[in-house]
Amino acid sequence: VVCAVACAQDDVKKQRGTSASPIQTDEYLSTLTSTAGSLMKSGPTQAGPDGIAGEIFGIPISVGNYSFAKRVVYTFPQPWGAADLPEEKREDVVWEQLILHYEAFRRGIEATEEELETMINELLRGEQQSFTRRGDPVAYRHWVTEILKGDVELLENQVRYLIQIRKLKDRVLQEQIVSVTEEEMQQEFLNERHHVAGEMVVFDTKEAAEAFYEQVRDPTHWEEMKAKGEHTVRPVSLMTLEAYMDLWGIPKEPMYAFHARELSSVGPPMPFGKQWCVYRLLDKRTGDLNDFPSQRESYARQVELKKKYAALKQWIEQLKTSAHLKIFVSTP
Repeated sequence: VVCAVACAQDDVKKQRGTSASPIQTDEYLSTLTSTAGSLMKSGPTQAGPDGIAGEIFGIPISVGNYSFAKRVVYTFPQPWGAADLPEEKREDVVWEQLILHYEAFRRGIEATEEELETMINELLRGEQQSFTRRGDPVAYRHWVTEILKGDVELLENQVRYLIQIRKLKDRVLQEQIVSVTEEEMQQEFLNERHHVAGEMVVFDTKEAAEAFYEQVRDPTHWEEMKAKGEHTVRPVSLMTLEAYMDLWGIPKEPMYAFHARELSSVGPPMPFGKQWCVYRLLDKRTGDLNDFPSQRESYARQVELKKKYAALKQWIEQLKTSAHLKIFVSTP
């Protein structure tokens, strides 16, 4: 955060631009510009007509407001999972957050002083600072201006922007009504109780993985391949099927088929994120549904929350579609 904020503050933009539009649009633009505070440049940007970066819900978004939203994503990448995203994907996040911020405004969602205090103090603790914003305002201001090389108003407006979006998502999450079946609860239970461990070789294409599998599907041939050192064999420790499916993106069906195999056997290629893997099973654990009843309520809440997050994701996609996003700005 220190580096990101310091870099962001190197070139503060003083302008506050809005465009003529209907009264409710003016009100939102005024709110967004106020939130942006001292707007920043985020690198070379080619603006659209009249200095407009794009439109959401027919509302023109100035380059200044766009730059502010972009800098928030770069300064605080963690809430969006944007830390490792390529540039074009980060742009998607920037516009998604602008759309969400507009919806938060439309619903009258604001960041309270207490929420601002709490989030900034969390930031301070994360940066190993012992003081708080309210407890030692002099130290806080010194930290922002001298350590971050930034501006207090700008930092706090960035945090308010984050809070508004977070509160919107929390509210919409609670609004989702989902049903949970007995089968879904038991499936989740088994996902977390079934474990596998072994070795795998990763390939960029399905075709390469299939050709390799034909060579090593006999476990003795796998050992011969290892002895020759022809491929990089990765050891994989004992993990739940849930971890394989969530972290590595391996679909449920091939994962369960692999768990059902005999120890030491080599399974057919499975998707592995954007790659493919051939996996040899060396150890496994099997869940027992007799243990499920005592934990049924816990899994009911767990599955309900997971389905609510899936519904929230779908709601966000529908909101983005209804925004009729137009992008005029271009970045290198």
